[in-house]
Amino acid sequence: MWPKRKAKNRRHERENVLEVRMRSRDARQWRVRMLTAAIGTLGGTAVMALLVWHAYQWALRRFVYQNQAYAVRRIEFRHDGRLRSDQVRRWTGVELGQNLLALDLEQIRHDLELNPWIERADVETIRPDRLRLGIREREPVAQVVVWRLDPADRRAWAETNYVDAQGVVLPPLRAEWVRPGEDLDFSHLPRLVGLDPTDVVPGEALRFRGVRQALDLIRAYESSTVYSRLDLEWIDVADPGALRGLVKQGTQLVFGREDYARQMRRWRSIQDYADSQGRSLDWLDLSVTNNVPARWREGTNPPPAAVPAKTKRTPRRHV
Repeated sequence: MWPKRKAKNRRHERENVLEVRMRSRDARQWRVRMLTAAIGTLGGTAVMALLVWHAYQWALRRFVYQNQAYAVRRIEFRHDGRLRSDQVRRWTGVELGQNLLALDLEQIRHDLELNPWIERADVETIRPDRLRLGIREREPVAQVVVWRLDPADRRAWAETNYVDAQGVVLPPLRAEWVRPGEDLDFSHLPRLVGLDPTDVVPGEALRFRGVRQALDLIRAYESSTVYSRLDLEWIDVADPGALRGLVKQGTQLVFGREDYARQMRRWRSIQDYADSQGRSLDWLDLSVTNNVPARWREGTNPPPAAVPAKTKRTPRRHV
């Protein structure tokens, strides 16, 4: 017979189980207390931050945005262009009495520069009650005539747009935009021909391949001595190899696509010779470096009378 095993003490085992359970319950209660405390702290902080935010917004409206000390009482303009000051102010959307500190200066600048005739706008506030606007207007140097079509009315018309020195297309100026006494006649400007009409969009720069060279040619022409004597009527940019022009007096011209100052000097020398001989040029190719080809009109003409110098475009002052 094997000896009997001694019975285990069940009472001690039950005490160990109860002790483990009590420790587990205390740990859960501690975690619940910590979680509750954390949620309470975060909630209290959020409520406090919300109250502070609303108090800040109220103080901002009460003491800044609704403060009559910062109401716009004067709008100053720093420009000497064609545009009327009151028209420029309407484009800003700013009215007297608005709060100076509540104005979005970047949005005002953007709204002004949406007008193609405004190249750059500077907007600044002078506390407590002044808004200052500086406007730099675009100056047209050439004309572009395109046909517009209204399918609804079945009507088509020729519209004259203008181009500045950067190639930006300018729509016709409205009389109500312009100061009294300003000249709106730009008919003396040379026309650009040979363009794709779909490229002529007011407010956008012309991307046709010959436009940049044509504008450089016009700049050289206006700076030359021949400008006061002969009227360049149009420039054809369609030929990829050369620029073709027509003088209002009837002479057809061919220009190279570089070194325009030299071509202007040569044109003046040849024109002086023609005037001294009482002859008229019918065609002249200035793109050739040596032995410039020329064709003379039949017959001779008396030397032309002195032509009054044309008034050059006066650069606008922008301060």
